[in-house]
Amino acid sequence: MEDYSGMVSTEAEFAEQIMVDLIAQGYSGNDLHEHFKKEVSQIRPAVEAMLEEVKRVAVSGSEYVSYEDVFGKVEKEQ
Repeated sequence: MEDYSGMVSTEAEFAEQIMVDLIAQGYSGNDLHEHFKKEVSQIRPAVEAMLEEVKRVAVSGSEYVSYEDVFGKVEKEQ
């Protein structure tokens, strides 16, 4: 069984950002609570899926994709 204990603080950080975002969208009361529960319930499965993908890539020996590969070369502002 995998140890995801380090994810707790990450989940708390995501939860706080979700709450801020939902309030900014105008949710309050029961609507806020329901939307918050729904969003928070999706954090762990999403993080676990990302971890599984990382493991799959690591085991397969696939080449990595760099930031520049995805977004192009970043030019410095002067």
